[in-house]
Amino acid sequence: MKKITLLLASILLAIGINAQSNMTLYNMGNVPQRLTINPALTPDCKWYLGMPILSSTDISFGSSALNISDINNALDVNSRGNYTVNLKTLGTALNKGTFVNIGINQEWLNFGFGVKKSMFTFGITEKIKTRVDFPTDLFKVAFEGNGGQNLGYAFNFNFGLDVLHTREFAVGYNRSLLNEKLRVGGRLKYVRGLNVINTKNNDVIFTTDPNTFAYTVTADIEVNTSTPILDSALGVDNPSTLVLGSPKNGGFGIDLGASYELTDRITLSASIVDLGRIFWNDYTTNVKSRNPGAAFTYRGVDINEYIGDSVQGGAGFQALSDTILDVFALDTNNNSFSTGLLGEFYIGGNIHLNDRHNAGVLLYGSFYNRSFYPALTLSWNSEFGRILAVSGSYTISRSSATNIGLGLALNLGPEQFYVVGDNLVGTATGNLQTVYIRFGWNHTFGRKKYQKQKRKQKKKPTE
Repeated sequence: MKKITLLLASILLAIGINAQSNMTLYNMGNVPQRLTINPALTPDCKWYLGMPILSSTDISFGSSALNISDINNALDVNSRGNYTVNLKTLGTALNKGTFVNIGINQEWLNFGFGVKKSMFTFGITEKIKTRVDFPTDLFKVAFEGNGGQNLGYAFNFNFGLDVLHTREFAVGYNRSLLNEKLRVGGRLKYVRGLNVINTKNNDVIFTTDPNTFAYTVTADIEVNTSTPILDSALGVDNPSTLVLGSPKNGGFGIDLGASYELTDRITLSASIVDLGRIFWNDYTTNVKSRNPGAAFTYRGVDINEYIGDSVQGGAGFQALSDTILDVFALDTNNNSFSTGLLGEFYIGGNIHLNDRHNAGVLLYGSFYNRSFYPALTLSWNSEFGRILAVSGSYTISRSSATNIGLGLALNLGPEQFYVVGDNLVGTATGNLQTVYIRFGWNHTFGRKKYQKQKRKQKKKPTE
């Protein structure tokens, strides 16, 4: 357990802290936080107030090939309590490359209230999204080498690292239309950018010629950063920036959603969240290849160029050094740049047995580093009176097919406590490729009146 704690702490310190998430929460009808996934999915109450700071905390981890159990097995501890990494064990876990997605969302404030057919919402949320892409070729050359069947193969060491730390202020609105069959909603967000590492391009291609065995390397690198948190921590700037960020780093985003009752038994829904951009104008650093795509071919050395008098030898080494530096030369600037909000989408459908029990299917998708990361969830969702709501789910993702989720919401009068997890089996066994857990405390009011109103509306067509 200590090894896992050490590992997680190292990740957080190194890169800050999104795997497909909210797959179970999406269909929990009485939890207001599902509005952040689809702004059209109104909770079953007239108004709500999240307990400040405690209304919602969610943590997610996802990996396409790596799981926490494998990492834990690769960490060795000696008698003195010092940790070392077993490269052979780690290499076995990583030999297919891996994509790691880590996230933390913290709600500081969240409330909403209904007025006739409409609902208005407001929220302040801190978000940290980290996406790391370890290229397959990195482990291929490390554990297979560049000879044999890999001669002539173009290894691309396109390591990707994106960290996005923001604080968003969201105002939402949704409304029912078409005789209560259609509900549409949106959330407009001002987003304060706190910290970012954006790998726009990082292609380092290495090839070994199958005939001459010469090495050819090309490089095209572009990374943009704005990290006032580091400057503040080092004491070279106003410490308030650590908390508030720079007012020059900001942008806007939007969430859009809809829900439609196709029949009395079938409901369709869809949403797209975190569409928008942040413009970074302060604390910026840009690192970019001076000669993107320039190639360096190393055929070995002509010994005659490097021996003899010092002038001739020095000229040979200088020419080699100049060539290498020309290929890998990086320019550093402090120009403004912009980044997206790492958007995601959801498409769902539910079959209702009655007004308290339904089965759902949900498709999730996101894009990163020119790759698509989907997930598919099947769920069963039930409410037992106004006290208890339970959702069970099974999720298949690109990284794992053994994700069993469970969500519980307990309503004690106006007080609501909820907890949601998307991978209970992995959590119990330690075989974790995806982890998602969310919990919180809300005050909800008018649930009884809301449910009676909805039942009356459903009865109208048959009366």
